[in-house]
Amino acid sequence: MAWNRTYLDHAAMAPLSPAARDAMLPLLDPLYANPSSPHLEGRAAKDALEDARSSVAGTLGCRAREVIFTSGATEAATIALHGAARSMARAGRTRIVVSAVEYPAVLDTAALLGTHGFEVVVVPVDAQGRVDAGDFLAAAGDDAAVAALMLANHETGNVMPVADVAPALRERRIPFVCDAALAPGRMAIDLGAVPIDMLLLSGPKTGGPAGSGALIVRRGTRLEPLLQGGMQEERLRPGTENVAACAGFAAALEEACSQRTARSARYAELVDAFLGGLDELDGCRRIGATEHALPGLVTLELKQAEGEAVMINMDLEGFAVSTGSTCALGSSEPSPGLLAMGFTKQRAATTIRISVGEGNERDHMERAASTLCHIVSRLRQLAKR
Repeated sequence: MAWNRTYLDHAAMAPLSPAARDAMLPLLDPLYANPSSPHLEGRAAKDALEDARSSVAGTLGCRAREVIFTSGATEAATIALHGAARSMARAGRTRIVVSAVEYPAVLDTAALLGTHGFEVVVVPVDAQGRVDAGDFLAAAGDDAAVAALMLANHETGNVMPVADVAPALRERRIPFVCDAALAPGRMAIDLGAVPIDMLLLSGPKTGGPAGSGALIVRRGTRLEPLLQGGMQEERLRPGTENVAACAGFAAALEEACSQRTARSARYAELVDAFLGGLDELDGCRRIGATEHALPGLVTLELKQAEGEAVMINMDLEGFAVSTGSTCALGSSEPSPGLLAMGFTKQRAATTIRISVGEGNERDHMERAASTLCHIVSRLRQLAKR
């Protein structure tokens, strides 16, 4: 199949980076083995696994033993929230605090825990989709079991006040979960500077392989294992590790973080070029707080144009875009995050998300903007008939 397309959905899944591919290939053949096996091949696989763990730790500023490899941020969120909530319940703490715009993996896990005796407090956001640090800390109080606030939102790109929230929660000894899946290559992550107890990371959003990711569990954080059956990953994620995927994830993460300054500046320029091409498009508005925006991601509200129809037509014209957070796709319900910002269901249905990454160039953005303008104008004309 010949491809002449422009991929603008990096927030859902970024292409596999060359660094990740190079790290993975030797571990697929001939070094394929179970890293728990005592023979030569198993020891070689174990060495590769621990090298990947050390790489992630060095990149993020944490200890190697604090790196728990997972199949992605969704699994990491489940392990973190269940583990912390069940551990803290032993001390009589049963309140879980989350923001209204967390990723579905966090919101749905919290809701499930709510059916098992936990109180779930959802902290609202303002009209721009940002959480107030004071409101979040007030909801946490001094005795929450666990609190979760993402580093940056997956739809609006809003950067949340994690640096303000984390130290206060540490003082109150409240376990803090932070979703940083979109941060590598776009904003700094330094666990030596910000006291985050549990950090969620996603391989495919960073240029690593699908089915890879990590949960960083800082020393002293107590979690009850959700799964049983093995000693792997500090007993928190038992089962044979996918060594190749772990190595690919580590390589992609290191590459993205080391190139963050250049990448974030380039991504911001690409978004500016795209938005500049929409100046003549009436009824088009960027959603979110632009002064606190993650580089390279923009969600647009397109009045009188259904987002799904726009996405399909852009796809037909060779542009891959989305209508929002990937885990929310396939549902007939509107985005919970947009509803939390005060959108009606009708308004929420008129949005699309553009997210850039490696491989995108300025001319891609200019052509995408021109194509979007034509599509929206055509759909509006059809709606008048």
